[in-house]
Amino acid sequence: MPHPDPQAHRPPASDSASRPLASAPGWRLVRRPHGHVDFVDGAGKVFSDVDVLRAFPVTAPQGPVAIVSADGDELAWLDSLEDVPKALQSSLVAELATREFLPLIERIEAISDDDPQVWSVVTDRGQRRFTLASIDDIDRLPDGSAFVVDATGVRYRIAAVAALDPTSLRLLEKTME
Repeated sequence: MPHPDPQAHRPPASDSASRPLASAPGWRLVRRPHGHVDFVDGAGKVFSDVDVLRAFPVTAPQGPVAIVSADGDELAWLDSLEDVPKALQSSLVAELATREFLPLIERIEAISDDDPQVWSVVTDRGQRRFTLASIDDIDRLPDGSAFVVDATGVRYRIAAVAALDPTSLRLLEKTME
């Protein structure tokens, strides 16, 4: 595992609002104000503003997970969230949720015949309208789910294409022809 430049770390914040987020043998995470997370290694070295990232968010959402420094160096690797203590697991899942934005399409209300297409959908986060640059931006997965990436790069998920209501399914299938 690569080690970050020792000059890149900052001393621990003396801010009383900092609190332990989670720990594992040899390291711990500390939440600072405004949502920042620090990684403290076994020697007490602090790496500020780390990111907790899923290595394969679509195909393996339960792991592996990497904790990466602000410079992009890997500080820790977890093969699976299921293999870590429950307290750490729930802290990591909560941290991942704050960093991931993936609206779930519940219903497709309309898809324009224009090129590029304009979609009107209802998601778990409310009604959305977006432009689909190309049919190639729809990715159907073997598990029956699908991802749609709009022209600005925002990803939307359809949990189960077959479970869509008949109108939504018809609109999606017509688009895929």
